[in-house]
Parts: sequence; C-alpha cells; structure tokens
Amino acid sequence: MNDSRPDRIWDLFVELRKELVESQKIRSQVTGFKITFVTATIGLMAANIASLDKALFVIPAFAAICFDLLIYSYSFSIKRIGSYCREYIEPALKRGGHVPEDFTLWQEFLTDPKTRQRLSLAGNFGFTLLTVAIGIIALFFPYRPLLSSILCVILLIFVVIDILAYSSPRRLGKLWKDH
Repeated sequence: MNDSRPDRIWDLFVELRKELVESQKIRSQVTGFKITFVTATIGLMAANIASLDKALFVIPAFAAICFDLLIYSYSFSIKRIGSYCREYIEPALKRGGHVPEDFTLWQEFLTDPKTRQRLSLAGNFGFTLLTVAIGIIALFFPYRPLLSSILCVILLIFVVIDILAYSSPRRLGKLWKDH
C-alpha cells in the first residue's frame, strides 16, 4: 500500500470533520435566530394587536416552518458527512492498519440506537407547532371565511411539508441503516 494514501484518507477525514462542525455551528445559529425572530415578532405583534389584523399572526408560523427547512437541510448535510465517514473513511483507516480491528470508530459508534438523540429537533419542531397553533387560532378571531380558510389551508400544507422534512431522516435508507 502506498504510504501517502492513509495520510490522504486521514486528511480527508479531518477536513470533513471541520465541515461537519461548521454545519453544526451554522445549524445552531439558525435555530437560535429562528427562536429569537419568531418570539420577537409574536411579541411585537401582540403588543400592537389593537392596530393589527390578527391574521398577520400566520407570518411567524410560516417563518418558523421556513427556518425549519433550513435547519433540516443542515441536519441532512451533517448526516451525509457522517455516513460518508462511516461507510468509506473509517473502514479505509481500519484497513490501513492505523486503527485496531476491534476498535469502534466514532461514526460506527453513533449507529448504535442507544447513542441516538433527537430531542433538539423535536424541541425545534414543537416550537414551530406552537407558533402554527397561534397562527391558526388568530385566523378564527375574527373568522373571515375566505381569507381565514385560504390561509389555514396554505399553513396546513406548509405544516405537512415540515412534518415530511422532519421525519425524512428516518427514511433516508443507507444513511440510517444500522450495520
């Protein structure tokens, strides 16, 4: 085996870890911005409710869903990097003799069901559902049949898209396949 090959594999692993950490950092920042933006918007709107149309409360709900889609895209990117490391880089490092054969590498360790944790995504999604509930309730006080119905249907379509995006990591085939 060429001596430089394991070094290049290790270098690739290090670069992918940097990209993974950067994606995690950006995802956290987007989540924080979402919470700040949505709660501040709802607070400002509630403070000025007498001068606002209550139907505008759907805006933070739509914004929360759009932020979710960004957050889920970063989550997918993180999972994709981890999957690549688990499927290709970690086995190459073991084959190269740089890691004992019986040693469990990080991505392989993360495939164990007891190491999985989805509470942050569930909390993020729950926050969005609370925001959507505020938006839907606001559409019915006062109820205007055409406007309230159209906005409610559109918001529910967005919620379905959000639910599908939230649940899709479990359906990504090889990315979640246990080995």
